[in-house]
Amino acid sequence: MKLIKGAEQRATGAQLIGDIRVDGSVCYDFVVSLRALFNPRTYTRSRRWAAVQMPRLGEEVTAKGKFFFAGFDTALGYGAIRLVPTLSENATPVDLIRAVAEVPATDLAMHMLDTGETSSERLALFRQVLEGDVSATSRALDGLPAGWAGRCRQVLRAPQAAQADLVQVLQAHLTGVYGEHLTAIRAAVTSATPVALKTLEVLPGQEGIERLTGGYTLASDLGLRTVTLAPSVFIHPFMSARIDEERAEALIVYGIPSEIFDGYDPVPLRGELVNGLKAMSDPNRLTILKLLAERPMYTTELLEQLRLAQTTIHHHLAQLRTAGLVRQERHRGGMQYSIRNDQVLQVLHALEDWIFSPAPAETPSEEALP
Repeated sequence: MKLIKGAEQRATGAQLIGDIRVDGSVCYDFVVSLRALFNPRTYTRSRRWAAVQMPRLGEEVTAKGKFFFAGFDTALGYGAIRLVPTLSENATPVDLIRAVAEVPATDLAMHMLDTGETSSERLALFRQVLEGDVSATSRALDGLPAGWAGRCRQVLRAPQAAQADLVQVLQAHLTGVYGEHLTAIRAAVTSATPVALKTLEVLPGQEGIERLTGGYTLASDLGLRTVTLAPSVFIHPFMSARIDEERAEALIVYGIPSEIFDGYDPVPLRGELVNGLKAMSDPNRLTILKLLAERPMYTTELLEQLRLAQTTIHHHLAQLRTAGLVRQERHRGGMQYSIRNDQVLQVLHALEDWIFSPAPAETPSEEALP
């Protein structure tokens, strides 16, 4: 992963996790918005927006977009984000689409196939297949989940076709959907950038990252030289982290609040209250909060305590972190979680205030007026 061009640099926390940079390119949000569009069950904040916008793409583009961006494994489409650091400082989604179209198809395929957790051995096999050794295909896909393996096989067989399809999806999304929000999103991202820089100036590096992401941070044992933070409207209230341990670099795309979706999904309750209550509504999540209130725990420890499937544990932890109730810290040996006492108490107090506060007085109708 290359460094972000033109990003401002801060040495805050340099002794722990290296230089921290903030990149206000709207191109990160552009790619993330496709995740939100094709995964409305996950991105609930933009669910009604997605229902309105999806028909604008047409059946052909929608089918291709689902291949790249729908479901748990969205690395195929998300791979385009790896090209953002190669763009100029003031690049637009048009520039990103051009870069996707012009990069060698095999290089783009490698970005698609690398989930961030893909081993170097498997990546080497992927490259071997893309360079013409089709006999290595079975070894390259061995051990992968069936659905993901099938999608990887399609990219390996026809990288040029995959490139053309992704360009078509990006172009249709920009002209038919995203373009109408571009001005508002650029304003939101531009406003968020100095806020992030100020946060990193007044807080130690790891604490600043945790504050901006709503509970995610990076441990010093990762030995990172550079961390890039990129604000995004569409990923809110989530975040996405990509660690490149070989290069000692990390990219974190984090969510920022926006009023863009208010007209599609007006909610009279405070969003953080609703998210917090939803996260607490599951007995297993309440149990996790209880365990973390006693001490920080790694994922493996929670697996032993709860005796649930690993994917189930990860789902519950993701919901709790998204609601801001737990802290998630990436270590070299795994992910460690701890409870955020202040946030849990804030949700409980907000619920108490909302239930017991006086209801607004009704405005009398004209018929009732004397």
